[in-house]
Amino acid sequence: MLDFGLTDLVPEEYNTRLWSELVDGDEITGKILIGELERSIIGEREFAQFYMVISNSRDRSKWVCKFSSPYSPETDTVHIAVGSALYTFLDSLHHVVNRTPVNWKENYYLHFPQFQKTVNQALDTVTVKAVPPVNDDEGLVNLVVTSAVIKPETTSSAPATIYSLAEKDPTLLQAYSSLRNKGDRITVKNISFELKTLFDDGKVDKIDYQKALGELKKLTPSVDFQ
Repeated sequence: MLDFGLTDLVPEEYNTRLWSELVDGDEITGKILIGELERSIIGEREFAQFYMVISNSRDRSKWVCKFSSPYSPETDTVHIAVGSALYTFLDSLHHVVNRTPVNWKENYYLHFPQFQKTVNQALDTVTVKAVPPVNDDEGLVNLVVTSAVIKPETTSSAPATIYSLAEKDPTLLQAYSSLRNKGDRITVKNISFELKTLFDDGKVDKIDYQKALGELKKLTPSVDFQ
């Protein structure tokens, strides 16, 4: 018999609510989930959209919020401008979890796969408060994170990944971006090969090349496919 995924497990019923229903002063508390990234072309720019869902088991409500922002497929990053609803949410989340100042940066460049992974795997519940929008053109209240509960098993230092190393090393980031542009898999082996190509082509010097290879040696095989 073939398994087509049929199950006797009955899913819990939730009342789906929309971001547009929120008004200034409303608060939501629940488990947070970041959905998959969707890409679209608007005019001459590429945009990314994704859903955030906050589920409250007490009143059986599931709040669905959709964010949209300019997107760079070459680096899988979302450009978040100050004043946008996504900026307000992300900046307040960073402030609550990592104790950074409010309005920490003028703009954010968000590596979406890492953002999605961290939120979905490390955060348990969040509380957000609806506040007046900074940009009235969006027509929705902004969501400010006022508290967040981190899952106990994720409070220790996370292991290094290819992208976390690339964030700190310009040479690794150059190789990482080059692989993304070509559509190649991001693996330690491919990054090493790309670094050698950049070195042979004279695009990076010997010191930076050797330093980048040294950084890659910090990784364990388990991160080879990130």
